[in-house]
Amino acid sequence: MSSATADIRKYDFIDALRGYAILLVLLVHSSQSVGPSSAILQQLMDGGARGVQLFYIASALTLCLSWKQRSTQESYPIRNFFLRRFFRIAPMFYIAIAFYFILYGLSPRYWAPNGIEWWFVPLTALFLHGFHPETITSVVPGGWSIAVEMNFYLVLPLLLRWITTTRSSVYFFLSSLVLYGVSRIALEHLLSGLYPADQQYLVSNFIFLNFLAQLPVFALGISAYFVFNDPSLLKRVTAFGNLLLLLFAVVLLPLPLDIAVRLFSNHIFIGAVFSLFALTLAVFPVRILVNKAITWCGKISFSMYLTQFAVLHFFSALGISGFFGKGNAASILHYLCVVVVTAAVSSILYATVERQGILLGKRMIETGRLLPWKESK
Repeated sequence: MSSATADIRKYDFIDALRGYAILLVLLVHSSQSVGPSSAILQQLMDGGARGVQLFYIASALTLCLSWKQRSTQESYPIRNFFLRRFFRIAPMFYIAIAFYFILYGLSPRYWAPNGIEWWFVPLTALFLHGFHPETITSVVPGGWSIAVEMNFYLVLPLLLRWITTTRSSVYFFLSSLVLYGVSRIALEHLLSGLYPADQQYLVSNFIFLNFLAQLPVFALGISAYFVFNDPSLLKRVTAFGNLLLLLFAVVLLPLPLDIAVRLFSNHIFIGAVFSLFALTLAVFPVRILVNKAITWCGKISFSMYLTQFAVLHFFSALGISGFFGKGNAASILHYLCVVVVTAAVSSILYATVERQGILLGKRMIETGRLLPWKESK
């Protein structure tokens, strides 16, 4: 088998998933600058935070599809997998590290109330920042999701040696729930005594943001992959799942809004909903949901994720956010402007940084400049 790169089929619906994910994430962060007057609209905008879980579902689907094809076509699939992942993420992420370090320096901030220590930056550059409450998302705003994503990359080739069927993927999901539960108890016990009362939020957030807490969402994405690969099962799951979700929505309808919001803000529950949404789009990629605009947002979503915080910073510093005033219409208009500016900047970064990094990784694989390690099949 050749060690050269193998092109895989691209699915527009997966790019659309990423597009919806970044629009959700931008929604919550934009509303923190210009919030609506309606409590209901604020709750809906806050729910945009769950867009990260949609990213994870799309990532699990994409990587499983890629691994399934390339692992049978390449001589060194594991080496190539890690090279692709590194050069897909690192160039843009390293620029973000430098940019936000220049912008914010070492000063104390919400996620690092004691300031940025010298070792925070190299730890982040090595993608190890997800293992400490004060580094997980302090050097690069929102960097916690990149830490979690890189941890998933690290374990996926091993996981897919064991997870080979839909049934085994369900067992893995159940196991991930146990790991999450155990990690919650252990981290609360180990970390609570390390921080004063006014910094306990670091512990509670770390318990939610760390890799083991998000692993069940990736597990749902892996299960979605196996369902996607079985056409007859795919149709049955989408039909039954959407009917069940509809009935569930009818049951929730007469209940107070807070109950529904709390349920849908649960990252594992919404991960299941997003998995169903992904499979539904795979079966019914209708143009209104899978179109050029949303798929383009999906293609540049990584740059948009890292750039949004800079856009919001300058919107605030230059008085642009204040220009919109207050209220529901102001909040929505502000959001749309943030989306447009972020997408414009990110389109340039995608072409000049992301795309070039991807091509560099591809060339390194094709030319074999790194000595391959022996891989057992």
